[in-house]
Amino acid sequence: MGRKERRRRRIKWSFRSLLLSGVLALAVYYVIAFRAPNQVPAPAVAARIYSASRPAAAQPAVPVHRQEPLPATAMLNVPAQSQYPQLPNGCEVTSLSMLLTAAGHPVNKMVLAKEEPTDPTKLVFDIYRNAENKTVHVVKFWGNPNRGFVGQVGVANYGYGIYHGPLTKLLNRVLPGRAEDLTGRPFSAVLAQVARGIPVVAWTTTTFRPTDDWVTWESPEGPVHATPLEHAVLIVGYNKNQIFVNNPLNGRRAQPVDKEEFIQAWRQLGEQAVTVRPLG
Repeated sequence: MGRKERRRRRIKWSFRSLLLSGVLALAVYYVIAFRAPNQVPAPAVAARIYSASRPAAAQPAVPVHRQEPLPATAMLNVPAQSQYPQLPNGCEVTSLSMLLTAAGHPVNKMVLAKEEPTDPTKLVFDIYRNAENKTVHVVKFWGNPNRGFVGQVGVANYGYGIYHGPLTKLLNRVLPGRAEDLTGRPFSAVLAQVARGIPVVAWTTTTFRPTDDWVTWESPEGPVHATPLEHAVLIVGYNKNQIFVNNPLNGRRAQPVDKEEFIQAWRQLGEQAVTVRPLG
């Protein structure tokens, strides 16, 4: 075979190889470009897994509650009740009694006090003498208000309180399926409920201001961080600068308190709030 013939064949073979490579490349492109919808390439799968694993505002772990713009003011006419003289530590059940009255299902505060969950853990003091040689009693071991009422609701200076969880259970026993625990929601959600015409039981302090008076004791479930100023009221109204509460401590209806200070105290008490769902 001559040199020219061999050269001609090599050129022809190279051309065929190039043509075959092009056909294969076109086939691969066709498969990728026109794949079935469920055939996702590996890089896209990796991106999808990564997106699902990181937190995203559009996919929160808790339900999203849409809220309409709040009216500038709201005021509800709910009869006030006093916790005294029968229930010196009964601000929560008295506030609950007022809420039930507003919901059209009045229940006496004394009935609620007998029915509320309790934590029977006995109070244990740590006793010592201070620098002025005075005997000081410090709570060392007691109950957990997340379990039930701590202490005795009807004995002055021997009770602490009850928190949103067990109080919500009590409300659900009275109105099955109607209790709504707003704890942990923004305060605007509390005000939105009032704007809809339904008051809200909220935890705060007796001064309606934040406090630095805190103690810690041990309970069967672990440490309890508490303030002797713990208090619960019924929120019945608001405006730009004020919150209006039915205060069981003095029996006042729609008592005005500073809005910002109230919110700060409410946050200190764990942003606790309980209300009822409307019928229908």
